[in-house]
Amino acid sequence: MVITVQCHAQRWLFIDPRSQEVQAFDSGAVAFDTAAAHASEHHHRTGQSSTVRVAALGSAVDALRFGH
Repeated sequence: MVITVQCHAQRWLFIDPRSQEVQAFDSGAVAFDTAAAHASEHHHRTGQSSTVRVAALGSAVDALRFGH
């Protein structure tokens, strides 16, 4: 599973692909911490790998990964 934290119009969006949930944050750090917590929970619950991807300015990087 890939959870995305995306910068859009000076806001940070947390996008969860399981539920299509989108939450907006003023802080990229808070958005990232939220995504990291969801990714960790998903990995521990299912045993499947989980990645946090950060997207901004037309680029994206996989910043954190739980599992193989």
